[in-house]
Order: sequence, then C-alpha cells, then structure tokens
Amino acid sequence: MLVFALIAAVIALRMPNQYESKTLLSIPAPVGAQGGMAIAQSGATLDGLMDRFDLQKRYRVEGNREAKLELLNRIKASATKEGLLELSVRDQDPELAAGIAGALAAMVRQQILDSHATEQSKRLFVLRGRLDIARKELDNDAVVIEKMGLRNRLSLDGNAEQILIGFASLDAQYALGEKDGLMGNLLQLRAELEKGNSSLYKLPGEQLKLLRDFYFNRALADELQKQVRVAELQAAQDVQVVLPAVTPLEKAGPKRSLMVVLSALAGLILTSCLCLILQWRRQRQAELA
Repeated sequence: MLVFALIAAVIALRMPNQYESKTLLSIPAPVGAQGGMAIAQSGATLDGLMDRFDLQKRYRVEGNREAKLELLNRIKASATKEGLLELSVRDQDPELAAGIAGALAAMVRQQILDSHATEQSKRLFVLRGRLDIARKELDNDAVVIEKMGLRNRLSLDGNAEQILIGFASLDAQYALGEKDGLMGNLLQLRAELEKGNSSLYKLPGEQLKLLRDFYFNRALADELQKQVRVAELQAAQDVQVVLPAVTPLEKAGPKRSLMVVLSALAGLILTSCLCLILQWRRQRQAELA
C-alpha cells in the first residue's frame, strides 16, 4: 500500500497544474443550447481558435489534426438545467484558458447571429434586404429626375413639397405595416391639399408620379433604417453571454491528494486480495498433504 501511495505521489507532483475557465451563453430556440454545443465543437470553430492563438505551436504537435484533437480534449460544452450553454476550457496557463473560453463564446454567438437562425436575426436579415432595395429604387428615381431636369423646371412651393413628403411618409409606414394613427394624418394632409393654389395641381401626371415615387422611396428608406437599428439591438441581445470568461485564480486539477488516497486504497485492496489468495493456497495445500 505504501509503495502505491509513493508512486502516485511522485506522478502527481510531476503533473502540471490545470486551470479551467467557464462561460455561459443564453441561446434562444430553435438553436438552443444543443445547437450551440454543435457549433462550439465544429471544425470551423476549432480552426478559428487554433489560428487565433497559434495552438499548434503551443501544444507542440506536428499536424493540424493532432492540434485540433488536443484542443477538443480541452474544451467541454454542455447544457445546464436552465437551458444555458456552458463552455469550459482547460489549460496550464490560466490567462490562455480564459482567452480561449471568451473567444469560443464570441465565435459561437457570432456564428448563430450570422446564420439568421433566430427570429430577431431573421427579421434583421429581411429588413436589411428591403432597405437595400429601397435605396436602389431611390437612387434610380434621383437619376431619372436629374436627367429630366425636373427639379430645375419645377418650382414647388413649400406647402406642396411638405404635402408630397407627408403622403410619401404615410405610404411608407403603411407599406411597413405601421397603420396606427395613419387615418388622422391622412385627413390632415388632404385638408392642406385642398387649400388651393398649390403647384401640385399644375404638375403633369407622369411628373407627379415620379416625384411621389422619389419621396416615397426616400421615406421608406428612412423608416427601414430606423427599424434596422432597432432590429440590430434586438438581434444583438438575442444570443447573450450571461457569464463572461474570467481568469481562474485556483487550479482545477490535478487532484493530487485524491490521487494518492485512491492509489493507497487500490494498493490496500490489491494487497488484501493477494493475501487472501496466498492464504487460500496454503489451506489448499494443507488439505491435500
């Protein structure tokens, strides 16, 4: 028993300290913690960490595959009972363990947001697409107006331009599904339009349509830009780092005292078994003699 304990003590003392850094992420459905685990252990994520921290050189391995396996052995991803994703990284260097854990959480979060998998990120993707279309339409209208020299030939009074802007803004809000309060604003604009002597009455139908399209797309782009800003904030909060990774102050392993105790216990059990076997053989030989 003493021999086993001494051997275990020597081995345990030669083993380097291991430090563990943990981080927690909140990931909504449909990805969830299970999807986050798959992303954390994917090849793309591991390759990104290896390149960022030059882990092949640090782990002193020759091939990329060996370095990736070593990194995967040091990473643990699991789902808590609260449905959070827990990521932990072990390393001999506590600062490196915290750095890898923090980078791992950031990469998982960004990959989920970039994949447009959550509801808010899907909405943001759609809004950005609509904003790009509105801006292209606005640029096209501006080019046509410039070519026609419409702005130089027209002298819209301030009231007429405000009416055009107002109608365009209402159309844009209606197109985006924002219908609250539109009827009151529409009645007010109609009343202003009926005041008379407005230069809008003098415009040909084609020119009026072109101007309305221009102001509409400008208003639509402005409204979409506002919604994109709100959606960006909501999407950024969709996948949150609940507990950021910090540099551990105490080692997580190896449990040297436990190793010595278990080795001593194993030695005691083995010695006891040998003694029982020897005693049984002596009794057997005595019976046969």
